[in-house]
Formats: sequence, C-alpha cells, structure tokens
Amino acid sequence: MDGWITLHRKLLDKPIWHESTPEQKVILITLMLMANHKEKQWEWQGRPYKAKPGQFVTSINSIVERCGKGVSAQNVRTALK
Repeated sequence: MDGWITLHRKLLDKPIWHESTPEQKVILITLMLMANHKEKQWEWQGRPYKAKPGQFVTSINSIVERCGKGVSAQNVRTALK
C-alpha cells in the first residue's frame, strides 16, 4: 500500500474520539489507512467483485495484525460494534 490519508484535527473534538479507548483509536486510524483510495476489482471463485473508494474487504484477524501490538480480536470486535 502506498499513498496518504487526511486526518482532520476536528476529530479531536468528536465524541468518537473522546469516548474511545486507546486501542479503539488505533483501530479507527488503522481502518482509515486500510480503506481503498480508488476503486478496486478482483475475482474470487469465478465471480467479479468491486470495492469503491472508502471500502475494503478484510477480517478481524487481518485488522488485529495490521494494528500491531496491544490490540486483540476482542478489541476489534468491540470497536466495530
């Protein structure tokens, strides 16, 4: 992956920031970094799939791995709820 994302300082004023644990904040930023910045197409089991900008397909384990040390699968499940 390459490229960059814009992280607005206004995020600091939002309830999602104030009400989140440190682990949830790491998960939030990781998910933002994982999102596609342009449309992506692929084929799986003979069927075509498409993800638009801002979308992506992943798993709990993949998110945990990308977040790094200190983030568990339970942290990710809770953050996604």
